[in-house]
Amino acid sequence: MGITRCLGCLALHHTSAIGPHSRITVSVMRHHANVAQSFKLSLGRRWLSSTSWISPEGHDTGIKLYNTASRSKVALKTVHPGLLTWYTCGPTVYDSAHIGHALCYVKFDIIRRIMTRMFDLNVVMVLGITDIDDKIINKAHELNLTSKEVAELYEEEFFEDMDRLRVLRPTSAPRVTEHVPHIISFTKGIINRKLAYAVYDGSVYFDTKAYGRYGKMYPLDESVERQVTNIKKSPRDFALWKGAKPGEPYWSSPWGPGRPGWHIECSAMASHILGTQLDLHSGGVDLVFPHHENEEAQCCAYHDVDQWCNYWIHVGFLRTKGTEKMSKSLFNTISIEELLKEHSVNTFRLFCLLSHYRNKVEYTQTSMAQAKAHLRRIRSFLHDAYAYINGQLKCAPLDEAALKQKLVETRVKVKKSLADDFDTVRALDAVMDLINLGNKELQKQSKSTSLSRSGGTMAAICSYINYLMEDVFGIHFPSVSLAAVCTTL
Repeated sequence: MGITRCLGCLALHHTSAIGPHSRITVSVMRHHANVAQSFKLSLGRRWLSSTSWISPEGHDTGIKLYNTASRSKVALKTVHPGLLTWYTCGPTVYDSAHIGHALCYVKFDIIRRIMTRMFDLNVVMVLGITDIDDKIINKAHELNLTSKEVAELYEEEFFEDMDRLRVLRPTSAPRVTEHVPHIISFTKGIINRKLAYAVYDGSVYFDTKAYGRYGKMYPLDESVERQVTNIKKSPRDFALWKGAKPGEPYWSSPWGPGRPGWHIECSAMASHILGTQLDLHSGGVDLVFPHHENEEAQCCAYHDVDQWCNYWIHVGFLRTKGTEKMSKSLFNTISIEELLKEHSVNTFRLFCLLSHYRNKVEYTQTSMAQAKAHLRRIRSFLHDAYAYINGQLKCAPLDEAALKQKLVETRVKVKKSLADDFDTVRALDAVMDLINLGNKELQKQSKSTSLSRSGGTMAAICSYINYLMEDVFGIHFPSVSLAAVCTTL
């Protein structure tokens, strides 16, 4: 859930420190997918995949998305009609965010806008903030500050960066340190189900073998079981609670002083705010395993359900030329501040639209130049179109019928593309086709002195493009919007 590990209030079934036996059944699950199978991947390793995704009954949104848990494109159904609950892994606030994080959060922001403004969903988004972590502790020692001071500094900077990128604020942004009692209660609940155990140093581990369904999100490498461990029952077991180490912040718990493990933070905060079942969970593709695998296992164990989160979506890596991904550990990051010194927010957001959210993306001067070229074409068309509407651009009479038909077709293509796993690439292509026809009509030379003209169809096209770009994609054209005001004077 960290800035380096992820890609950023209404409470539903909000029960403080939910008891492990207070199970709420909100829908019936059916249609098991990906039943236990074994197969071989590269390097001659043997991998196992356990029973996986269960298609939920619910309310169809009209959207299909690629669900990481089912490894397929499926219909998105919500537990409650018109309402989608969404948890996304947020930053570990120990350093500045870079453009890899910007790409992830902007792409999720676009998906959120599509859901709310194209499909009329009420999206409740919770973004978890990790404000206690090894990296925060190390940075505090380095800067001679407290962990709290470091976390507050970088959390404020993170949200300022997101505001600059026009990423909508989450419905709720809980901090781990404010939810330690819920995390302790969550850990107790898993222990009570005999699916976790405490060890001599005050740590608590999830018992993956006792759980029996580990490996739902990602196939497991069998060779891991042969690794030696002195503390854990199995090398796959992971920490729910970490026993305190000298010089680190800690909280009291039934197992001794310590602090939360990384994975349980998200599980406890999401459950506390959004309840026992979640519609959607998101993060960077690097979080599929182990972070999201562990979240799903913990929540299923705690809530005593076969499936906690119904849909998982993940954003592909952003990489610079010649690298696999952008990462602080690879020393190839570019800060958001540096990004915005060289490129506008509009350019970066359009750059995000030009690739599918699941694909790896290469950040280069060429790719950014392509985004700028698209922006220029859109802005140029809108300026010319408003000039025509205002009587400042003279041309031959427009083919009104052809333009109206193209607008209708474009609206259909755009919505169909966005309903198909949020395919912004095809949606943008449809818009550019509409602009091409509009430009062709506006460039027709008049062969008569007739002033016959009608701005209604062109105004409808401009209105649609402005709505799509500004409201749905978050790309602003203030000078063009100002020109549009002239049409009402």
